Amino acid sequence: MTTKTSKKEKVSMPYLVAVDIGFGELKRISSAFPEAIAIPSAVVPGAKPAGNKLIDHETIKDESLIVTTSEGTYYVGEHAMKIPTSGSKRTKIRDRASDHLSRVLFQTGIALGVPHETGEYDVAVVTGLPNEDFDLTIKDRLEEFLNKPFTVEFHLSANHSITKTINITSVDIIRQPEGSVTYNQFEFDKVEFLVPSEDAKAIVGIIDFGHFTTDYALFQDGVIIEDDTTNGSTIGVTDAYNKLKRKLIVKFDRMGYEYRASDRDLDKAIRTGYVHYMGEEIDVKAEVESCAEEVAATIAKEVLDAWGNETNRLELIVISGGGSHVFSKFIQTEFETRNKQGFQVLDAPQFSNVLGFYMYGCISLSDTFDEEKVYDKYVTPVFGRVA
Repeated sequence: MTTKTSKKEKVSMPYLVAVDIGFGELKRISSAFPEAIAIPSAVVPGAKPAGNKLIDHETIKDESLIVTTSEGTYYVGEHAMKIPTSGSKRTKIRDRASDHLSRVLFQTGIALGVPHETGEYDVAVVTGLPNEDFDLTIKDRLEEFLNKPFTVEFHLSANHSITKTINITSVDIIRQPEGSVTYNQFEFDKVEFLVPSEDAKAIVGIIDFGHFTTDYALFQDGVIIEDDTTNGSTIGVTDAYNKLKRKLIVKFDRMGYEYRASDRDLDKAIRTGYVHYMGEEIDVKAEVESCAEEVAATIAKEVLDAWGNETNRLELIVISGGGSHVFSKFIQTEFETRNKQGFQVLDAPQFSNVLGFYMYGCISLSDTFDEEKVYDKYVTPVFGRVA
């Protein structure tokens, strides 16, 4: 089900950092910073601040990330999105460990999960991969990369930076849908440590929308059913972006404008139904819905073909991921058209995977450390005293 590597146990307990490096957003949560945070998965070559008074911070700010790693100096996240460049600022390379931009994202995301002070930190990492990549050597290369120690320097001004050296104590890599199902089907308990949640069902199907892929899988009692015919990956939000980009060219041409939507424009359009142009907020909800409906039909057909008659035996179908807000109502319509049952939407679809990754990390660390200590150090900061 998963791959796990552990080094010799240390007396001190490491920081736990969960990262979900999507093609659209980098999501993270950690024992040091127990609130789930998302930034754009954007990276462009950058430069260290040189007397620019606009770049002068006392601490690390997500919206102004300038980092130096072994790969060089880069603008990351929202800062990268603001840099005027041609082409996309997001990588589409699935082999993350072989892509220097993805390596920068992983190391930045992990380093953001420990205290914002110069120092050396021991870290246990949990992340995930799409279904179609999990059984490939892509996973092996990612695991090898993540196990290596690294240093990230966060530039706050021309004369001030914070440098974090990260020593990896363990790496867990799971399938993307396992994160959402763990978050939905289990909860922590002070006495039993882990118990089924109120929403727990014996047979569950999940559709996990991501920027580049949509993963689907079947689970029994919270454990993925290992079956290549019912678990797979298909198109994601990117396909809707591509369709929307073309529709907006046509829409604005008819308005008398020559317009080419940037990644940032498309993000806003998908999120709010508007784009800002020529000093105005232009309503593009009809175009967004049209694209989402087209892509949803393709996704629904592939999922239903893969699940076959199993769909009618499911007790619960869960939809999750950062793209769920775009597709959920259209997927539901497609399922109802085919006389299939409805499904539940997770409370925090954008963060359901990374929260599940973090839960998995807590469970994994309980194999090494006393459950009570794990509960106090890792569970309580994020999920509170749940029992």
